[in-house]
Amino acid sequence: MDKQEGLLCIFGATGDLAAKKIFPALQQWSDESLPMGRIWCLGRRPLDTEQFIEFIEAKGDVQLSESLRNQLTYHKLEFNDSDAYQALAERIHAEEGDRAGRRLFFLAVKPDAFVPIAKELHRVALLTRGHEEHRLVLEKPFGNSLHSADAIQQQLLQWVSEEQLYRIDHYLGKEMIRNILTIRFANRIFSESWHGGAIERVEVTSVETAGVEERVDYYDQAGALNDMVQSHLLQMVALVAMAAPEDLAPESLRRAKIDILNTLRPDAQGPQVIGQYAGYSEQVPESTTETAIKAVLRSDSPQWAGTQFIIRTGKKLSEKRTEIRLSYRAMPLCVSCNQQIAAEPNQLVIEVFPQEGMHLQFNSKIPGYEYEIEQVLADYCHSCRMIGNKPEAYVKLLKDVWKGDKTLFTSFEELQVQWRIADSIRLDARKGEMVVYPAGSADFLK
Repeated sequence: MDKQEGLLCIFGATGDLAAKKIFPALQQWSDESLPMGRIWCLGRRPLDTEQFIEFIEAKGDVQLSESLRNQLTYHKLEFNDSDAYQALAERIHAEEGDRAGRRLFFLAVKPDAFVPIAKELHRVALLTRGHEEHRLVLEKPFGNSLHSADAIQQQLLQWVSEEQLYRIDHYLGKEMIRNILTIRFANRIFSESWHGGAIERVEVTSVETAGVEERVDYYDQAGALNDMVQSHLLQMVALVAMAAPEDLAPESLRRAKIDILNTLRPDAQGPQVIGQYAGYSEQVPESTTETAIKAVLRSDSPQWAGTQFIIRTGKKLSEKRTEIRLSYRAMPLCVSCNQQIAAEPNQLVIEVFPQEGMHLQFNSKIPGYEYEIEQVLADYCHSCRMIGNKPEAYVKLLKDVWKGDKTLFTSFEELQVQWRIADSIRLDARKGEMVVYPAGSADFLK
């Protein structure tokens, strides 16, 4: 397809997500030449295109190249103004012509805007239901519960088909998340011990030192559970715990993830703990929104009998870190039938941030005459092998949307199962008291 036959429309183009993620990704992608002709940047601010570019560069701390700048057009649009969409359609048709090209609509907006935007785009014939070249990209969270997600889905299906929906989860575009299947299934040393008989617990952690800052309006509606657990962290758990797929086709991977997610339940011995950092209530008085959560899950799958899945996420904690940690069951060294020497459990850590890589902690004999054991570390730095700019997750995901590859995108069936788990965690967590923790706390991570 000729690049002039395609376009990308970014709704919420002046928001944090667009400035800090989407436009840096487009800049990185533009080094290889962007396949679309025009990028329409839609927002509520009264700006012209030059002012918009200056705004994005300052807000996103990014320098846009001349070639990318020439592809951008800013258009002021009130998302709830029905008449404004007709004006947008007329402007696009005037500048793009009537070619039935590929159209990507990236909705970097709140979930309650998904349906109104899709409806209006369909009404003015910019988005056609069932047209495989017309694609709608939706940011998380998709709703705020299973019930609300179902309602959004049913309304959207009036204007688009499920095949046209791309629910983006940028964690799935990260290098080490995409590397999980290779680590698991291409290494016999791991694949044959990847089960509950060998692994005592799996810990998925994504924490940061920053607070909610300027995202307070969004965050107070979402909270840590909807913002992180329901999407990113449950997807990570699924990739770690799922059975081997029949092949690497999108539907096979999706089916394997759904199967394992269907087995997950909050651990009755949990407990599920929610917290809020001290000072948050000064930003949002009397808010009960959680800024941190620790959830403990169990799987009904025979493969994972006896294994705990622990999920941690939170803001204003002691460090910024994302990782998957597998703790193996302890295995003593039997020197003779009458003597055993204790050995520390092995651990495999898949690091996602700040370093991308993995390390394996295993036991070795200390040099000398006695049988004394120490834990040693085998370390692999994945990000150290990257020359130049590290690939942005959003570059991979945007490329896949353009190609129509849904491998790294969440199906509605996956989403339903994830909401079922998240809603169950929420119900259990609300039975206890909210923990108020000091900014910079490390205790919540334990």
